[in-house]
Amino acid sequence: MIENSMPGPQDFPGVMCRTIQLVGINIPRTTLQKVAELFHTLLWEFKDYGIQIYFLLNDQGNVDSTTEWSGQVDSVVTMDASTFHKAAFGKANFGAAMVMGKLRVQGISPLKLGKFTTLLKPFLDSYRQACGELHDTTR
Repeated sequence: MIENSMPGPQDFPGVMCRTIQLVGINIPRTTLQKVAELFHTLLWEFKDYGIQIYFLLNDQGNVDSTTEWSGQVDSVVTMDASTFHKAAFGKANFGAAMVMGKLRVQGISPLKLGKFTTLLKPFLDSYRQACGELHDTTR
């Protein structure tokens, strides 16, 4: 299925920004407000592509993204884009990736990771939707 095709380095930032936009649409505001207790700025670093995407979240649960940010970064998630893509399509597991050193999370206490993980499934769902939109030739 073409939606499973991994976006290349040129398309990936747009797909991730769309993913974050969809998160703001699809995740209940109250859930996003709880996640905002953990961070306001989360940096996603994708080392294999040399890409950084900033997930911005305010106390009201409003979401935005950018590829450039000069403000404070509360948390950093580092992995390869291929690991993220495989996890989104069920070909990899974030827990296993963490154990194998393919995924690092900084700035979120292990005791508070539960709040962060509530965001992961909807985030991956939104990524799959954004990939589908990228490959939708009828638009």
